[in-house]
Amino acid sequence: MQSQRITVEDLVMASSQIVGGMVRTALALVAAALLAATTGCVHVAPYERGTLAHPTMSAEDPYKTPLAAHVEDVSEGAIGGLSGGGGGCGCN
Repeated sequence: MQSQRITVEDLVMASSQIVGGMVRTALALVAAALLAATTGCVHVAPYERGTLAHPTMSAEDPYKTPLAAHVEDVSEGAIGGLSGGGGGCGCN
């Protein structure tokens, strides 16, 4: 059996392959990030803007009444009741 000798050239070749693989991986990640960042910008046709501007598309609920908002606030414990201390259970 003949023992294999590891030469300096072998070590340099192995390290350059590792570094080259890391560089390729980093470039692939940067390319993927750029691709993901540029795909978020789209052109919205004028006839589609009405659908996107519908009140249900907003974060706030325009159909919530002031009484419903008050009941939700009281039950969450965010504010007190109308005329007394409330514990957050809604039983004030």
